[in-house]
Amino acid sequence: MKHRIVFLPGNVETAVPHGTLVSDAAKQAGVWIDSPCGGNGTCKKCAVLLTCSGRTERVLACQTRIEADCSVSPLQTEILRPLEEGSARTVPLAPYPAADYSRELACMAAFDLGTTTIVCYLLDAKSGEQIAVGGMQNPQSAYGADVIARANYALTGGQPKALQACIIEALNSLLLQTLGTCNREPGDVSLITLVGNTVMHHLLLGYPLEQLVRSPYAPYRVERQVLPAAQLGLCADCALLLAPLVGGFVGADTIACLSATAFDAKTEPTLLIDIGTNGEMALTNGTRMVCCSTAAGPAFEGANISCGMRAVSGAIDRVWLEQNRLRYSVIGGGEPFGLCGSGLIDLCALLSNLNVIDESGRFNPEENISGESGRFDEDAPLGNRIFTLENGMKAFLISDSGQRLALTQKDVRELQLGKAAIRAGIEVLLQTLSLSAEQVRETLLAGAFGNHLSPQSLCDIGLLPRALLHGVRSIGNAAGEGAKLYAKNFELFEASEALARNTDFIELALSHSFTDYYVDAMAFPREELREEL
Repeated sequence: MKHRIVFLPGNVETAVPHGTLVSDAAKQAGVWIDSPCGGNGTCKKCAVLLTCSGRTERVLACQTRIEADCSVSPLQTEILRPLEEGSARTVPLAPYPAADYSRELACMAAFDLGTTTIVCYLLDAKSGEQIAVGGMQNPQSAYGADVIARANYALTGGQPKALQACIIEALNSLLLQTLGTCNREPGDVSLITLVGNTVMHHLLLGYPLEQLVRSPYAPYRVERQVLPAAQLGLCADCALLLAPLVGGFVGADTIACLSATAFDAKTEPTLLIDIGTNGEMALTNGTRMVCCSTAAGPAFEGANISCGMRAVSGAIDRVWLEQNRLRYSVIGGGEPFGLCGSGLIDLCALLSNLNVIDESGRFNPEENISGESGRFDEDAPLGNRIFTLENGMKAFLISDSGQRLALTQKDVRELQLGKAAIRAGIEVLLQTLSLSAEQVRETLLAGAFGNHLSPQSLCDIGLLPRALLHGVRSIGNAAGEGAKLYAKNFELFEASEALARNTDFIELALSHSFTDYYVDAMAFPREELREEL
């Protein structure tokens, strides 16, 4: 027996056998429901509204089976705005010489294939000028929030090609959508460039993943490649340029960042960090370049946070104290639905500064008066916002207007795990080049997340050494800028191979000092911060 299911608000309809999971029905229909935990039912982020026989209830898509005709609606409509702009060097126009640029509307497409979002840039083939840009959520999020979850699904989920087919369909859809905004067609695309992290690269190309997610943690192939786009199922008859990988989990997106910032030409110590579920970073002393990748986890994307969400409409993105009262801003205005990564960092920095959470990350009972579990005054002092959940865990009330939002003790721990991994990676790179944080002249924050972070908050929680504070600069979507540069200048694309090979990869799993740095970085800064305050 089959049942009819309609996914709203797009009215996408499909029919599935009795007992099919809502999440599997969604994938069959081409509707992608977030499932950061990979369908284990632990993250609660795949919650939807299921309407059947006139009754509507909130359910988890990955745990609920379809037993009758029904409709499925999201809890709220999210508007994702991928970061499109970034800082980049200027290069002369000298694109791939074998490409055909004879058509009147000839253009080039550059993709930044990220874990969370995909961005497509269209460039005029004759001038190199950007003529259109489009973005979308990476639909692979239905298989897990981070690259490890997706790789494990590909290895054990019984559908090894599902993620490859999913991303190729997404690339084609985004390309067609972006072409449509400037009245162009797939036949007008003369060249495509694409950058992404190592797992995105391997999933796209259908490469084996065993040796990447398990020892020896090595990519199947790292060299730059020039392939026919149609060979992968892309809807344009042109060449596809794939930038090289460095090693481990440092991929072509990091190399694109290094190309965009002319990192190999830096003459003073410079640090570049892309903070996300997989935090990549590179450091130069002006002579030698080293890089590493840390498994920061999905906390910065809101996946493992009880009230966490991506930086979309309804997310709290900034938190501050005003006249001893908690204040925050909400993306798109209105009532908040959750807390995104930048808001999480701001809030924990604030609570740490005020000793509401102590150095170890625990809510400090000596500094706070426990609140009641009833309704809170939005203007209550911070000390009156601590309360106890039904499971006995302490939590801090963020908002009680409309949907109650609270930061739990577990949420704080998730942030500590992520920030400690990145800080420990920074310390290992500094140690490798015999540098101190005081010697680093500039710290470049790349990516959508880095573009919205407060350098002060990053230092206050200990993710960055305090000595780096005044040299921090956000550079936006540097990976996307690098992809555009490769489309404009084939020599720069060719040079990316040497850039990758001349950047020494540090495998943190083999670093004797990483664990020590990691344990130390779990704590929130205390004494040095109070001296400055």
